[in-house]
Amino acid sequence: MLQPTNRLTLIDAMRPPAGFRIESAMAVTFTLDLRALLAAPAAFALTGPDGTVAGSDQLEPIELLHALRSHADKITVFSQAGHIALPPSRRVFAFLEGAVVPVDGPRGGIVHPKVWVLRYESLEASLDGQSHQQRLRVLVASRNLTFDTSWDTVLRLDEHPDTSGVLLEPVGELFESLLDAAVGPVGDAHRQRVDSLAAALRTATFALPDGVDDLRVHVLGLGGPDSPPTGSPLPRDAERSLVFSPFVSDGFFEAVHPHPIDELVAREESLDSLKPTALTNVGTTYAFDDGSAVDFDTAEDEMSPHDPGRPLVGLHAKVFAFEHEGRARLFVGSANATWSAFHTSVEILVELRGSTAALGIDRLCDGNDDEPGLRHWFISYQPPDPPPPLPDPPTLDAARLAIARLPFEGIVEQSGDEWAVTYRSDQPLPTLDGVTVHCWPLASPGNRRSVAEGDSFEERFETSLEALSGFLAFELADCDGVKTEFVVPVKLTGVPEHRDRFLLRTLVGNAERFLRYLLALLDEDSGHMELLDAVERASADAAGDGQGLANLPVLEKLLRTMRRDPTKLASLHPLVSDLAADDALPPGFAELWNAIFDAAIAGAAEEASVR
Repeated sequence: MLQPTNRLTLIDAMRPPAGFRIESAMAVTFTLDLRALLAAPAAFALTGPDGTVAGSDQLEPIELLHALRSHADKITVFSQAGHIALPPSRRVFAFLEGAVVPVDGPRGGIVHPKVWVLRYESLEASLDGQSHQQRLRVLVASRNLTFDTSWDTVLRLDEHPDTSGVLLEPVGELFESLLDAAVGPVGDAHRQRVDSLAAALRTATFALPDGVDDLRVHVLGLGGPDSPPTGSPLPRDAERSLVFSPFVSDGFFEAVHPHPIDELVAREESLDSLKPTALTNVGTTYAFDDGSAVDFDTAEDEMSPHDPGRPLVGLHAKVFAFEHEGRARLFVGSANATWSAFHTSVEILVELRGSTAALGIDRLCDGNDDEPGLRHWFISYQPPDPPPPLPDPPTLDAARLAIARLPFEGIVEQSGDEWAVTYRSDQPLPTLDGVTVHCWPLASPGNRRSVAEGDSFEERFETSLEALSGFLAFELADCDGVKTEFVVPVKLTGVPEHRDRFLLRTLVGNAERFLRYLLALLDEDSGHMELLDAVERASADAAGDGQGLANLPVLEKLLRTMRRDPTKLASLHPLVSDLAADDALPPGFAELWNAIFDAAIAGAAEEASVR
């Protein structure tokens, strides 16, 4: 089941089914990389009628910019405050400002689930000519919305009209509770989206995965700080058991699950932190070693161990597997084998039940004649002698969370021929002994400045219209040079209405850049580019190529395509039309395009009538 070559990327799992498009989506992640979030609208918008990403091997930055502009406002992403990683400074992140809602655990812990709820609608109207058929999909993962290369799990559940399917109402309740866990006010659009999707989850039925005859959802950590713990859904008795958990703590084995576990697989450094008595009830303990290692450069070497931008490698999947009397119970999701996961943090575990033959431990971990299973990377764990020293208290990380939990606002106003934004919080920055604080708007790192602690926060930055940013970047550094960097989403007020159109025109670039891009699309032998490469190029600032427009045979290419492949013009027409509406095309090009497009469509219709 968990074969090393059975890889499903999160982007693959998000793509709409054949004949459908995205209608709305909500997600929750612990750590968030804004560059990874850029890829979500691309997966939604660039999907063709057959369910594949249209031109996924030929994606260009302008297509991605258009996808962002068109689909970013259909997404709500909840992320743990203080765990939004600092990306490279790019203006394109402005399109994501309204999508991210920082949250904090209501019981003093963290918000740790990794879940997507996606609602698609059919491309064609239903028989009544008004409504569209809709379909839900739920993804429950152990992977954050990042570019980590770690081993993770993703469970995909699709809505199915069969009434014998399973209900996922607790998933909707999780998201409804996140509205109350938000740091600062939540916009009406987010509330309406969450309410609508949660209501749909109360009645929709989902098909069970192969080999699964029962499925239950366990959400942990909801309720206020005085609410009793949810309790562990893990069975106490089992003939055989195995736990995958990258992080472990003494409290899990002593209080949460003080029952026998046959096999435990975890990160070696996490096992090293346990007391010798913690593993008394564990039969065999393994570390997971696939040979991966982080190749840190100098900057990453200075990162705090818990910095949200620090990449994860190796084991990151969380799986609790139990067998009893020929039946298997498999728990997958976000919870580690720690005390906090079952007492203070918000977590999700999906319980899958079926036969041991379908869901058992051997089926889960063993390989076959064609490929090795996960057991290939199990290595017997040997406790260090003497035990390693306890780590220092995470001063920087506590400070990062304290700042990220503050309610910030941003006021935009015109300043001469340019613009200014004032970021403020009525609550003071915490006093941080031996820690220096710097901040800057994400889109303009040249505005970096030192921030005084202990006072109410108010910083004004002079900037340009395209460099306005609803993401405020912070860097904290201690006296030893260790750093942590993160981003805080800030709701901006006073933003001019034409800002998005102006930004799109700036990122698309000059006329030459657009026309060269169009030539590449019309070329029969256009080059290939993978999705993430295109995301990186889309997030880079626009720049001209330095060649004269007179050398670009645009009209010739358009006329040739009109004659040879008018369907290619039809596929490009929505992009060109939207760019024209945003005044992001070279002067006169929209008129030229429409004339050629109309002629191509008329010619294709005439040819079809003759046939």
